[in-house]
Formats: sequence, C-alpha cells, structure tokens
Amino acid sequence: MKIRLGYKDARKVSEIVKVLTKESSFMLTAHKNIDGDAIGSELAMYSALKRAGKDVCIVNQDAVPPIYRFLPNSKKIRLSAKELSKPPEVAVIIDCGCADRTGDVFEIIKKVKITINIDHHFSNTKFADINWVSHKFSATGEMLYFVVSQLNKNVSKNEAECLYTAILTDTGRFIYNINPFTMKVVQDLILKGAAPEKIAKKIYLERPLKSVKLLSLALESLKFEKKRKFAWMKVTKEMYRKSKTRVEDTEGFIDLLLKIKEANIVFLIKETQGVIKVSLRSKGRYDVDKIASKFGGGGHKKAAGCYFSGISLDKAEEKIIKEIERRIP
Repeated sequence: MKIRLGYKDARKVSEIVKVLTKESSFMLTAHKNIDGDAIGSELAMYSALKRAGKDVCIVNQDAVPPIYRFLPNSKKIRLSAKELSKPPEVAVIIDCGCADRTGDVFEIIKKVKITINIDHHFSNTKFADINWVSHKFSATGEMLYFVVSQLNKNVSKNEAECLYTAILTDTGRFIYNINPFTMKVVQDLILKGAAPEKIAKKIYLERPLKSVKLLSLALESLKFEKKRKFAWMKVTKEMYRKSKTRVEDTEGFIDLLLKIKEANIVFLIKETQGVIKVSLRSKGRYDVDKIASKFGGGGHKKAAGCYFSGISLDKAEEKIIKEIERRIP
C-alpha cells in the first residue's frame, strides 16, 4: 500500500534515509521511563538497520516494561553503553523532547558525529543535527513507518508488529489523536503481518501478578478533587518494596485513572530512580501540555509529563495540584 506524505515530511524522511544509508554504525535511544511508542519505534528501526547491513545497538536509561518484552529483539536493548568499544557515527533519538531526557545516554550522544531527532511532541526542542518533528502524527511509531519503508523499500513482519504496538499504545488503544491517515498506516501494518488480537492481549490482558499488587497499593492513595474534577494517585518506593516491583511495572496505571467518569484531568505521580515522574492525562477540555510545560516537561493537549528532582514526592504533588487549580476556574 502506497501512503503519501506531504512535501516537507517527505523531504525529512529522504534526508534521514540518506544518512542511514551512507553511515555504518548507529545507536538508537529514547526518553527515560520508556513507553510503548518509544520501544516499538526503536525496535522497528533496529530491525530495519540490521536488514540494511548496519552495525546498530539500542541503549536506554531504563529497562523494558514487562508488558513489552514479547516484542522481537526486546532483549537486545542495553541499559549501559560500557560495552561499546567506541561511540557510533550516528545517534537516532526517538520520541524524546530534549536530549537530556535520555538520561545517562546523553553522554554518548555528545560524542557522535551526527544526531537525528524523530518525534511528534509539541514541546520538542529540535536539538539534533537533523530534526523531523511533527505533532500532526499520532505517534512516533507512525513517523518511523515511513523511514523504515523507504530504507528497505518494505516493512517486515517484525517491524510491523513493533510499529503497530507503538501506535496502539500512544493513542490509548486508538482513542486519542486518531485520523484517517493514521488508520491507513495501521491498515498497512496489519497487512504486513501485525496481529492486533495477539498484541492487545500481550499488552492489556497479561499483567504480572506483582504489578497488580502494586496497583492495589497505589489505588489506596487515590484522591479526587470534586470542585475542579481531577483525580490522582501515587506510587512510592515503599509500594515497590512491598510488592517486589520496579517502576516499569507501573506501565498503564495512568490509563486506569482515565476511566474515572467524573474526572476531566488525572495524573499519576511516582518515585523513580532519583527523580519524581508525573504523567498527566486530559479528556480534552483542558490542556495538560501547558501544565507539564510549567515544570520543564511537555507532550500533547491530552497527554503530557514532567519530572522533578531535588524535592520530595509530596512537594512535587503539591506543585502539580496548585498548577491544575490555577488553570481550572
């Protein structure tokens, strides 16, 4: 199936593919506390570059959440760059608003010859040598579909599975930021071998018991502000300890909060490695990107996030609540 991009986007894809074709060694990375869009996009690009005969590795700050470990080559993702004998020629930073959001991997990015930034967030700082940033796409995985297609003139079954996962998860199961163009891409990924039922079951119906135990602890912290209609819950280090879990076991928790009928905005605040992470979601009436941007984060109108360092979880919670209250009459 031939799906045509607009002129500007097509030029960016050609510029990126030219570098991917010319250079020989690559490192792929994404933002801290990695999600389905970033993982699926990375793994699709990894497969495409391998098929093109390139030397490629994926290095991330954080481990792959258990619900995404079924994806092809997920075990190839490294959590340390110490094994690299030398910096690669090219770093491809995927689904990441600014370079330092890659965490420790940022130190490697500084040493490469060429950086490529592919992202669909409004708040992207366009920090790389080559920047393809466009918020009209539903997910970064949708953008990678065109890069992968042009690099090898086709999309493999494994790549289709990874890209379908990226789009499925970043649109909240095809609820947010969906348009006919996106669904054409999804249709082609299914034709190329992505299995919707299998992927949905793996992500949404096969959660480890310990993750469910962590969720039960987090739900005890659930609060709702009646006047301004927003809800939130916390995940603390003590909860991780009690349930024998880690931060990656919280993947998908924010989606549960969105099911609260009375809430217009929801947020999940959790302790991670050295920082406090906040994930915000809106049902459309209010723009959570503006809330996240206040604290150096960003995203989209209906989905955004930010980080706090050097303060407690309770203090970060207080700051987010005050900002929500300021923006909701």
